[in-house]
Amino acid sequence: MSPPQGDYLEAVRSSCRALTENGPVKVSADGIRSFLKNLDKHRFEELSVDTPIRMPLKFDTLAEELNFVALIDLLNFGSGYRVPLHELAGRGAFDTIRFGAMSFHIGGTPMDAATFKSMTAFKVSEIFQFPIDREVKPKDMPFITMTEPTELKQLADGITTVLNTTGEFLEQHKYNDLAAFILDLTKPVANQKPSASKLVEHLTKALPGLRDISEINGRPVYVLKKAQILVYHLWMFFRDQEPDRFDFADIDNLTVFADNVVPTLLVHLGVLEIPESWQADITDGQDLGEIRATTLRAASIVACEDIVELVKQNASVSAVTHMNEGHLDVYLWRLGKEGDYRKIPRFALRDTVMF
Repeated sequence: MSPPQGDYLEAVRSSCRALTENGPVKVSADGIRSFLKNLDKHRFEELSVDTPIRMPLKFDTLAEELNFVALIDLLNFGSGYRVPLHELAGRGAFDTIRFGAMSFHIGGTPMDAATFKSMTAFKVSEIFQFPIDREVKPKDMPFITMTEPTELKQLADGITTVLNTTGEFLEQHKYNDLAAFILDLTKPVANQKPSASKLVEHLTKALPGLRDISEINGRPVYVLKKAQILVYHLWMFFRDQEPDRFDFADIDNLTVFADNVVPTLLVHLGVLEIPESWQADITDGQDLGEIRATTLRAASIVACEDIVELVKQNASVSAVTHMNEGHLDVYLWRLGKEGDYRKIPRFALRDTVMF
């Protein structure tokens, strides 16, 4: 799939809007106004801070912490395996990835190019603590015990592939780890503010595991969820320590980090309107496939852009008078993990390493 031409963040916005304007998922203007009218300012301010990414770990250097954060965001996928993960591992997708990153750190396994390049599905299963095979007894031969892959084998293969390709890139370009690569990309330039858009571009070009691009009706659709959330976390964690590297002048140009949680919440809240047949498949736990999943993700990017733009134009529409799409994304994502919102069926796409 071809990379965007020009500004990568503008390519995300324009391609997602073009798809949404001509697609079956609609953004409701009335739904947006209702959402903003009912938005509780205190609740928004509380949930729009991305506390789940912060770990109770000690890091000796900024580079060590950066490497840890980058690994989590590189592997921030697996949402389509939410149900089997809860059944077989006792945790959801993000908690599984976070657990694995902590296992690397606490267990002393190097998070470097050589480790990533040599990673196997068996080792992933061990580090991330989920089973990839199980013993079974054939009905016609109950005296024989055989093994078969679990529903999580494909997830382990996906993690392995992303780590392998990342390790290969780092090794080929003489970087020891992700931190060394990112610190090289963000070297300060005199009289020039760092750019979120440029870093998204460099990361997407370099790492196959971040190339969140689909083709629908012969046209590319750019979402770039993981590259964007990585840049957002670099800004969030490190802008005070290293402003010349990470205090991005264009941080507000990031879109929402479209996964399966944000579109699900927007549908539930009446901001997005989807076909009844799609809702039935979501409720039944059916895999939506790449086209429908991408269409929903793209529509969530458009809807959230429209929400933020309306607040900018008319502060009286909401008690929340200032927001960017990063804040809005974190609010919706965390809201989706609370109370009855957690029970809302989310759409699933398993054959992806992008969300």
